[in-house]
Amino acid sequence: MDERKIEIIIHATNENFLARLIQSLEAAVVPENFSAEIQPVTGEEKYFAYDEAMRASDAKYKIYLDERAVVTDENFLVELLEIFYDKKIGAVGTSGAIELSTHGVSLTSDKRAPKNFCGEAEIVDGFFFATQYDLPWRHDLFKDNFFGGQAQCVEFKRAGYKIFVGGDWISYSGENFKINEAARNIFLDEYSKDLFPLVSVLIPTFNRPKYFKQALDSVLNQTYRNFEIVISDDSTNDETEAVIQKYLDDPRIKYFRHKGFTAHDNWKFLRAYDNPAAEYANWLMDDDFFYPTKLEKMIEVYRTHPDVSLVTSAKDFIDADGKIIGDTKNLFGCDVKIPGDEAARLLFLWDNYIGEPTTVLIRKKFLRDNDLCMNADETGAFSLVDVSTWLQLLTQGNMFRFTECLSSFRLHAEHAGGSTNVKVLLAVSYTKLLKDSMDKKIFKNENELRAAIFFILDYDLRHLRRAFAGNYRGKPVETLEKYFAATAQALSNGYKLELPPRGYSEEELEREQLKEGD
Repeated sequence: MDERKIEIIIHATNENFLARLIQSLEAAVVPENFSAEIQPVTGEEKYFAYDEAMRASDAKYKIYLDERAVVTDENFLVELLEIFYDKKIGAVGTSGAIELSTHGVSLTSDKRAPKNFCGEAEIVDGFFFATQYDLPWRHDLFKDNFFGGQAQCVEFKRAGYKIFVGGDWISYSGENFKINEAARNIFLDEYSKDLFPLVSVLIPTFNRPKYFKQALDSVLNQTYRNFEIVISDDSTNDETEAVIQKYLDDPRIKYFRHKGFTAHDNWKFLRAYDNPAAEYANWLMDDDFFYPTKLEKMIEVYRTHPDVSLVTSAKDFIDADGKIIGDTKNLFGCDVKIPGDEAARLLFLWDNYIGEPTTVLIRKKFLRDNDLCMNADETGAFSLVDVSTWLQLLTQGNMFRFTECLSSFRLHAEHAGGSTNVKVLLAVSYTKLLKDSMDKKIFKNENELRAAIFFILDYDLRHLRRAFAGNYRGKPVETLEKYFAATAQALSNGYKLELPPRGYSEEELEREQLKEGD
């Protein structure tokens, strides 16, 4: 290896472009005691030609230049070698993405290196790609102008080297690229684990093999690749287990069968799951499903908005057959970012407008010890754990909501959330969350506080009336009656809300949830 030699490799397909580039290179200043050679290469497969030229050259430093580029700084070789004094830098470009967006395209990433930027990046563009170490080009995956340069950046990072954006040394007159989707998918399949954070998708399932398969397929069809799927199955028959068998060759899927579990056990098992390698988690109820770009778009929001602690979206309502029967697109009318305290207060004015567990992508660092409840004593509030979790997240930052529907919520006869007993338990939990929120002083003034109290009184009263109309009795109803009375009293005692003990144990709560309420 010649430590003082620079090889400039150009994939030549057009004589005029090549002549113009070589002319601009001839004006470049070659550093003292160094030599520089220009090596045009040909062949239909660009990255195969690059790889052959690399292997044939004894130069330590190599520059891979697109023939449509023109060198505009005669001192670029001098400046390049100064950057390479840092032996941890493996490759240098003239433009690129400081952080690659989840769609996988450097040229359209949100965090592009600004003009005159000089510093470390995640990806540099392939128009100018300089190296001080030789790594094989991935011509086994990429053939033409698309994604081979991006892939090489990741290969250098895999080898432990840094990627760097250097000076403004070239101009580029190439046409706008139409992205090769096949190459983009190959790139994302190969490198997503290197570039993007891991998401745990948690699916509790019970005796719904048809819906479960649709839910599982919706995760596997995500445009975002770096996820694991954790399934807890407490079915009373073997139908779901039979469905999952053909999927188990996929290492991303972890399947747990719990024949003796109750619904509460199933929920708690997944609630306790915590892969430390996973930065994000998303619940997926077995009768709902994701739309293909859900994880990609939501992860990108977290990566580009560090002040956001909760990302949600509109959702479609679907019937038992999957037909869309409504949606929540018009709630805000556009994509919107809302301050966390304001978004939290709206949960006591608009019911759970944020959505059910399927809807929200959770960034785990905003939870308390991976706990889904707002306070440490909320052991019995799992029937409304989604709202409790949203409130906990909103104490940590702001909310972003897509107006696009990124998931579906299925309404059907077997849906547990529609039964009277579950509705009563939800009302008990919602009232408890009002007290927690009052204690945390999330309401800015008396008007907001009164509005929240009236909302909860109306919510509780509706479910009490429904319970009595259906001749439904039990300790949860008794507890809700006491909560209703205490909440009403808060309006006249200086907003001091003191709730009596819940009145039933975890075991009783489990039995109540298993009852047929209607």
